[in-house]
Amino acid sequence: MVEIGNFQDEAYAAIRNKILRLEFAPGERINKRKLQTQLDIGATPMREAFLRLSREGLLTVRPQSGTYVSKINVDEVYQARFVRESIEKLVVTEAITHIDEAQLAGLQKLIQLQEFYLHSQDYDRFFDLDEDFHRTFYTIDHKEFVWDWLQVVNLQFNRFRYFRLEVKDLDWQQIFDDHRAIVAAVADKVPQRAETCVGRHLHMVDDDIKVALKLHPDYFE
Repeated sequence: MVEIGNFQDEAYAAIRNKILRLEFAPGERINKRKLQTQLDIGATPMREAFLRLSREGLLTVRPQSGTYVSKINVDEVYQARFVRESIEKLVVTEAITHIDEAQLAGLQKLIQLQEFYLHSQDYDRFFDLDEDFHRTFYTIDHKEFVWDWLQVVNLQFNRFRYFRLEVKDLDWQQIFDDHRAIVAAVADKVPQRAETCVGRHLHMVDDDIKVALKLHPDYFE
């Protein structure tokens, strides 16, 4: 049972990652047998992984048709942004009160790495560092459980965040500039400025989604 559970987690993580990073496009039909062979996973853990992903809204099962990658739900993206913004403003402003020099240096190091991958146009690494940047504040504020809980709420939001990195009409510079502004406000210990920067940063999705809908309306619902 433990082995099956491990394989299920492995299958779930692998497929989820492919969906979040658009290796499986929204609306694409999943060939379960082919995927099972690629991942070298048995039928039972694969089935359980599919059920879990369906419950999370990442897969849609159509009777007599097959299993498809769910399209990005625009309403859920907006709602996730609302939750994320409401919480993250508090987390960042609280982090200011007890951040130490080593933690601040860590944030500044992340900014330097982001700048490197910004110029390299490596959106996989840029996205990973974007996640690391935001998660760091939750770690500093001892809110790791909140971050983990947000990952479920943020599924559609994160799908869109990764998608926007691939849209040529939406450059990455603003993301980097916002991150740098947030760190500067934290370093200066100005909570109100940090809160404003976080709100502006997360509200990017409102304008970005309008552009994305025009370019790939088939990806959204």
